Amino acid sequence: MKPYKVILIDDEPDSLISLEIILQEFCTDSLLIVDSVPMIDLAWDSIKQHQPDLIFLDIDMPRGNGFDLLERFPIRKFDVIFITAYGRYETKAKAYGAFDYLLKPIDIDSLRQSIDRFIAFREANPQHTYKLSL
Repeated sequence: MKPYKVILIDDEPDSLISLEIILQEFCTDSLLIVDSVPMIDLAWDSIKQHQPDLIFLDIDMPRGNGFDLLERFPIRKFDVIFITAYGRYETKAKAYGAFDYLLKPIDIDSLRQSIDRFIAFREANPQHTYKLSL
């Protein structure tokens, strides 16, 4: 099995670095980080260029939020795991088709469980497509 392509999107440099370190430490065989971006505008370009299988997405960022980004992809083939400091957006994230919703600071066990579920889901549904219907 080839690794799933991943993009990390967060405006906080420390959050990007720690997530990248955790993923490289625990998921090197299953995930390949193809980009790490600090802004919604750069995330749009990166997703179009890299065609990821999974994005890790913060919600509150300058010049837009994670939901704004997902609205630019009304039909998408990538999954989304939100990683945010705010629990209040979880219901909205589910409406946007979030695969999972994790709170900062990142709990490594929760992250690993989420990734294991993602891999099992993708193996069972390799061509799954999300259609935003808000």
